[in-house]
Amino acid sequence: MADADSARKSQNLDLMLLAAAALGAVLVLARQVLYGVGLHWDSATYVAAARYLLAGEGFRQYSGAAYDSWPPFYPLLLAVGSFDVLDPLKVAGPVNAALFGITIFVVGQYLRRRLESRFLAVWTALAIALAAPLAGQAAVALAGAAFILLVTLTLINTDAFLAKGRTSSLVWAGVCAALAWQTRYAGGALLAAVAVMLLLLRGAQPVQRVQRVRRAAGFALLAGAPMALWLVRNRVISGTFTGGRGGEVLSLPVTLSGAGEVLRSWAAFDLPLVEWQAVALLGLLPAVALAAAGVMLVRGRWQARTPSDWLPCFVFGGFALAFFTVLAVSLTLRGRYVEPRFLAPLYVPLLLTAVFALDRLLGGRAAPRTVVAVVTAVLCVWTAGQIEPNVREVRRANAEGAFGYASPFWARSETLEWIRQNQLEGHILSNVALVVSIHNYAGARPAAAYRFLPSTEEGLEELLQGWLAEVQTFYVVWLEDEWVNRRHEYGSADLHESPHLEPVAELADGAIFKAASAAD
Repeated sequence: MADADSARKSQNLDLMLLAAAALGAVLVLARQVLYGVGLHWDSATYVAAARYLLAGEGFRQYSGAAYDSWPPFYPLLLAVGSFDVLDPLKVAGPVNAALFGITIFVVGQYLRRRLESRFLAVWTALAIALAAPLAGQAAVALAGAAFILLVTLTLINTDAFLAKGRTSSLVWAGVCAALAWQTRYAGGALLAAVAVMLLLLRGAQPVQRVQRVRRAAGFALLAGAPMALWLVRNRVISGTFTGGRGGEVLSLPVTLSGAGEVLRSWAAFDLPLVEWQAVALLGLLPAVALAAAGVMLVRGRWQARTPSDWLPCFVFGGFALAFFTVLAVSLTLRGRYVEPRFLAPLYVPLLLTAVFALDRLLGGRAAPRTVVAVVTAVLCVWTAGQIEPNVREVRRANAEGAFGYASPFWARSETLEWIRQNQLEGHILSNVALVVSIHNYAGARPAAAYRFLPSTEEGLEELLQGWLAEVQTFYVVWLEDEWVNRRHEYGSADLHESPHLEPVAELADGAIFKAASAAD
């Protein structure tokens, strides 16, 4: 009877975790339901590389040049997911939604085995599913969803190895870390963090220092060998290891301030009437948890804890610290401002670190019921407050002119329809270069190389003269759109007056020009 009851509870837990995973995937797809997957400037590179792979031409950028500024795994995933039938752009949305759902389910299954509280396991899966930053990341044709899943799998297997000492877990950690690094160059921080953990953390089965060095070296070799081959390939083909990485150096406080704004936005929520009360409770939560743990420890009621019980906190928290440090230094040196997508891989590790800390401090029968009730209430209130941000983002993503590749403006555009029917061979200048690159391809053939039109007409003339001296044929694509062109000081009438351009097509919402020296 007891076995049947336990099996029923386990089955119910599986169903709840599956429901959370399905909810997360649906929230990603809901952002794409009308106009398809969202586009970022990097999306053109990923999609073009996948199209080149399907065309049998290897890894190339949209221009046909070597694909080296990004690792190869995500475009390979898009190419495989297309089954050589669909365009990679159209499969990016479902692929990312599936990756997000798998992440939620994997985390839930891991926590059900590792936590004392089943409530925390289910709540964490639901919290990830309702995390608007993660769903928004997965709704765009970027590698973020794949990277987050691979990071999560790496850390879970690292914890499993340290807790049980099984070699298979270490091998899986190495494989997932290798794929994560092949997804984003920032994955190098994951390899370094896990290698240091293997050196410093003894785990549940203490081993000698020599053995720790061996396992760290074995992990590093397995996780790093594929990237070493990729970097050598880049050097041979393009003369650089990771493409151009220039930029002015920023101030570290500027980078940290931008990161702080992103992290604060994760704690925000939208729930009428209880916002200030919930914020106050969230602020008091760590103090309440620590105070309760201290009282239980003094009274001798706190459950005995061993260092291995805190391993998950060290694993997930250690990675979060290492990744944030490497990212902050990298962005500062490269002169890039913090974007929410850069910090998205920290969301799950930080959440799991906090969940394990709560579970270890408040878990077990010795925990005061009032403390557990307060913590549970705060978590439920915060989770409920995540619903409105998701609804708001879904509405925005499906609004007129949203970022989807098939949004009404792009779908109805006569100019884009013209370039879809008349492929432009060679280099392209455009005020909406990303969209042009996505739509200007025939079959599996990617778009030609593109660049943005400068904001001033003087800059345009300088650029045109420079290109005329370097290439034989290039085009200028101008789309009429008030929002897109708000930063330009000129319009299509000025382009008609340029001595370097000759009109090729006049459309209702734009025009196509060809360099005069290459025109017939």
